[in-house]
Amino acid sequence: MWLSVEVEVAAPPPVVWGVLTAWERQPEWMLDARAVEVLTPQREGEGVTIRCPTNLLGVTVQDVMRVTDWEPPRRLAVTHLGRVITGTGAFELDELDGGRTRVTWWEEIDPPLGRLGAFGARVVVLPVVRRIFARSLRRFAALVESTG
Repeated sequence: MWLSVEVEVAAPPPVVWGVLTAWERQPEWMLDARAVEVLTPQREGEGVTIRCPTNLLGVTVQDVMRVTDWEPPRRLAVTHLGRVITGTGAFELDELDGGRTRVTWWEEIDPPLGRLGAFGARVVVLPVVRRIFARSLRRFAALVESTG
């Protein structure tokens, strides 16, 4: 299941990056995130691992992610390591004119249950998750703009 959403933020990439990588603040803007816990001693760079209890259509699942690409302030990619949520995702920041940043959030999730899961993900889950991600990114932009 592939999903991509984007938003423009009225702040330069370093400011956006700072809010993005403030791990424990992610539930302030991610609608489906209940909390974020950093599981590794390091908080920056490849290898950082976090756990995020996530609301998936009314059910809380443990989403464990490991940072696989860390290019401040341009790209942050993760691999989802959980039993329910597996796949990859990234935030990509593109500098725009006027001190603005385009933030693209994409996920490529491997749905469970084979073909049945893929069908359900495409028909039921994807439209709902797309709306949640889009609202989350709008909240993210507002948070960055209010703190930056």
